[in-house]
Amino acid sequence: MRQAISLHHPDLQTVLHREHERAKGDDAKLAQVRPKLDAARREGKSFTELGALYPKDTYLSVAPEMGHFLYLTARSIGAKRIVEFGTSFGISTLYLGAAARDEGGQVISSELEPTKLERARENLAEAGLADHVELREGDAMETLKDIAAPVDLLFLDGWKDLYLPLLDLLEPKLRPGSVVLADNIFTFPQELKAYLESVTSANRPCHSVVLPFSTGLSYSLYMAEANE
Repeated sequence: MRQAISLHHPDLQTVLHREHERAKGDDAKLAQVRPKLDAARREGKSFTELGALYPKDTYLSVAPEMGHFLYLTARSIGAKRIVEFGTSFGISTLYLGAAARDEGGQVISSELEPTKLERARENLAEAGLADHVELREGDAMETLKDIAAPVDLLFLDGWKDLYLPLLDLLEPKLRPGSVVLADNIFTFPQELKAYLESVTSANRPCHSVVLPFSTGLSYSLYMAEANE
């Protein structure tokens, strides 16, 4: 039986309000490092070297309206197993965790930066959602490779070059009716061009559309067993 809407719980709302306030100014921080990122990418720098260019206090988080959309999407499909790539400080994880709690499910979220993961862990505990979220530290291609099927909802919001490899890794775990959401389609159009072309091609057993959130959110509905 579905529980009440825990998204409205005062403890969760307190944490969300505080973290959204702290995330303000991220666009300006990203704009300052974007030229260095572009140059490093052209030079063929590794993911680790590129990631080191990001300010450690940058959230790169979802806005409140997208957070609500994540929650509503998870609830609407009755998601029991939710996988997230890119925990950061845990704002999106809080929304997904609330949905998992209400559906009696679990979120498995992966983050490379340990200081961000620790803050995310504190935020989840304060919001009363720690029991519904498993946080994994490290390279998502390793931390998420043993995910059990079925995955009901996959949210991609980490390092952009890993969106497509992670989709390839986890696609066999998806079921008919699974949803894959990928953020920053508008923010990183060149980096995510290959991903977008892939999910809109006939080679994927899904229908996809880009939703007009400010950052651009790709929404893919899987229509058949991914490994058929």
